[in-house]
Amino acid sequence: MFSTLILTAAHVVNMILPACDETCYTELGPLIMVGIGYSIYVSALWGSIPYVVDSKTLGTAFGFCTAIQNAGMAIAPTVGASIKDATKTVDFGYFWMSFFWVCLGLVGLVLNFWLYYEDIKHNNGVLNKVHKDDQIQDLITSPKPEQRRKIEENTDIGENTKQYLLSAPKRDALKRSMAQSHQH
Repeated sequence: MFSTLILTAAHVVNMILPACDETCYTELGPLIMVGIGYSIYVSALWGSIPYVVDSKTLGTAFGFCTAIQNAGMAIAPTVGASIKDATKTVDFGYFWMSFFWVCLGLVGLVLNFWLYYEDIKHNNGVLNKVHKDDQIQDLITSPKPEQRRKIEENTDIGENTKQYLLSAPKRDALKRSMAQSHQH
């Protein structure tokens, strides 16, 4: 959600900046904001997939996310360029193009709230939990018998999280996804 706010704010700032027809650096701030927002978004998106998808459909989920992202990267710039060309008389067309990006950011914000609601309702908030003293090794290695009992008895952990922590295939899926992200 934070990344969506940064991206939307970057385009709002871009909308209110004065237009310049010569070399100027006013766009530097919003571009840096877009870079930061997108970096946060990507790390949150790809890192959350193994937590919300069954291990047997993990490859399909990654493929679906890739397809949707690539479709967006093909369609959105085309629409943005069309808006810019159609509105050249207002701030060289950048005002309404930025308005388009702000609208997409607001749609993303609504979808973020929806995802947050669904995660709390159906997954016991697994995407928003950080347990004290959690380390990546704890998430990807099999728990010892005494750790299994603690996990099973812990009422603070939701059932989906317990299943994840106790399920070797789900931990293996996380290992594979982490190995893939380190290769890129």
